[in-house]
Amino acid sequence: MISLKDTMEEAAAKLGEVQFKGLMLKEARIKNGAGSSPEDVLGWDYMFRTNEGVCYKYYAAQPPLLGMTQPVPVPCPLGIQTFDSYEIDFKKAIEILNSMNCGDVFVAMTLSWALTPECTEPYWHIRTTLGSDIAIGANSGKPNCNKL
Repeated sequence: MISLKDTMEEAAAKLGEVQFKGLMLKEARIKNGAGSSPEDVLGWDYMFRTNEGVCYKYYAAQPPLLGMTQPVPVPCPLGIQTFDSYEIDFKKAIEILNSMNCGDVFVAMTLSWALTPECTEPYWHIRTTLGSDIAIGANSGKPNCNKL
């Protein structure tokens, strides 16, 4: 598994003298727009923030696929904070999803940490074809299912 630190360093190397503070957003690209297993995740759109407050976004393929786009500066989103580690990877989050009664086919998956006092960890947000939004703590693994 590729670590978040390795991902930040690879992107920073493409930019030269940039130091990333942490991840802001990680968004899955899903094969054919819907998936039921980790193999259906083709890659990720990453958004990192630098120590200077500039955000960069790029795509990186999920191994065994190869490839990464050049990071480009983008406006930093409001309402989320940076983080540099998490415990529950996307494979475990999908495993937790499949153990719940909220749907097993996902159409969207993101990882972010809301900038609110109630959020004490980053969360995986997963939307299913049944219209459920699932939030899974990226450190605790605690799930919550909400019907849209």
